[in-house]
Amino acid sequence: MTAIIEVLPLDAEQHEQAATSVRWARNHDHRPADVAGTLGWDLDLIGAPPEAAADLVRIAVAAYLADRRVRRPNTFVRSIDLTVHTVNPEPWNAGPGQRIEELLQWITGDLWQLHAVPATATDQRRTSLPMADDVMLLSGGLDSLCGAADHLHDGIDRLHLSHCDGATAVRAAQTRAVSWLHGLRTDSLRHLTVKVCQTGTPADSTSRSRSLLFAALAVATAASTSSPQVTVPENGFTSINPPLTTARGGALTTRSTHPGTFERLNNLLKDADIPVRISNPYLQATKGELLARAHERVGDSLLSAAARTLSCGKLDGARYKGGNANLNCGLCVACLVRRGSFTTGSYRDSTTYLVHHLKGAERQKLLRNRRRDVHDVQQAILAGIDDTDILAVGDLSPETDFDAVVDLCQRGLQELSRVPFP
Repeated sequence: MTAIIEVLPLDAEQHEQAATSVRWARNHDHRPADVAGTLGWDLDLIGAPPEAAADLVRIAVAAYLADRRVRRPNTFVRSIDLTVHTVNPEPWNAGPGQRIEELLQWITGDLWQLHAVPATATDQRRTSLPMADDVMLLSGGLDSLCGAADHLHDGIDRLHLSHCDGATAVRAAQTRAVSWLHGLRTDSLRHLTVKVCQTGTPADSTSRSRSLLFAALAVATAASTSSPQVTVPENGFTSINPPLTTARGGALTTRSTHPGTFERLNNLLKDADIPVRISNPYLQATKGELLARAHERVGDSLLSAAARTLSCGKLDGARYKGGNANLNCGLCVACLVRRGSFTTGSYRDSTTYLVHHLKGAERQKLLRNRRRDVHDVQQAILAGIDDTDILAVGDLSPETDFDAVVDLCQRGLQELSRVPFP
């Protein structure tokens, strides 16, 4: 069964009458709508991006909202028909639109059909953003903190961009990261937070389309500031995200920062004539190597800041009696990779993990819920990773040095092997 969704401005007429409408208020329109946050349909918060970049954001937001509204069936694959109101629908009903459909299928594992329909932009005074040479994502996670620390004094005029939804834990982690980075500089740190999410409780919690949303926001912000590039700090082991077991291959493996994702994004930007390129400078580094590099740059203060970042892939601490929704669980795959990264140096991990915070029956409940994660990591450590496993994640560029990728993943497994398992 196909879910039919239409995302449109609050004051617009619906085009597809059979669709479930998702209404998005324009800037400074405080009437009730289906989209919450600080970003209106007119995108005033991110300056005055070119038309194509602005419409890309509208499509990415729409895909994210649809992704959250459509429950995933037992067959795992959903079919989503998405109508989006754009200022210039023509390119999105042609080649660039087809690239978005393919990209969404790649990162979510679902089948997407995109229809762009015309909408009218309002004539209003827009926020002006100062020029920048780079826009760097700051997610509140450990990698983005380390990437920001590594680049802190490189002389580049940089704007850090964060996206948050309804998760207060993520927003708090971003705020802590920005505060710490501010303290390391003699001048001010340029930072912008964009909040956009659905109202109410989402039907699906995976939201893999968020990677497209985050990228589109960064691209439009870069285009607004005449920056030619967006930098995404992510360690290579997580970016490649090799399947730890055969059951984790294909669409079941997250592809948010996979090289194939960035290649598709950059091809899309080229086709849409948006003069921005997305890259990850840490594709050859493990998480531990990225942490060590940042530690070498800024010293031990990094470690206390790192302990307050969020890397957890599940963040379900509120479900346990005596738990805490703001804690990394410590046992999901993302947390285990995080814990392994702290074993690369003589420093220790001072993060408070949920698994160490809970006691008695509630801790046992968490251990049961994370049993598969722990088992799969242990199996991967025993079996190792080869080029066949790398290919199971998805296609890579023909120029890829597979020996180097395999070596990177083996180094990542070595970090995991030093984590004490319960």
